[in-house]
Amino acid sequence: MRHTRRATRAALNTGHALAAAACGLLGLLRYAAKSGLTVRIGYVKEDGTESIRRIAPERVWRSEAGHLCLRALCALRGDTRTFRVARITTWETA
Repeated sequence: MRHTRRATRAALNTGHALAAAACGLLGLLRYAAKSGLTVRIGYVKEDGTESIRRIAPERVWRSEAGHLCLRALCALRGDTRTFRVARITTWETA
């Protein structure tokens, strides 16, 4: 995990969003939450509706049902939302 954080930080500091994404979605989301960065994600809702969201991650945790979840401020909705990490299809630093 420490290596992932270091690699993500280095990739973001040099502006290489692709390299940051290669470090892993969870690493990127956790780093963005700690650093106050904005991330653009492709997301598929439970009903299959797809959307692109610009979010400011706050925290990542595992739900009681065992799903990895992300709490983030969503610019599209103008409110804090919870996203299931498994439904995130694409991601990049915004």
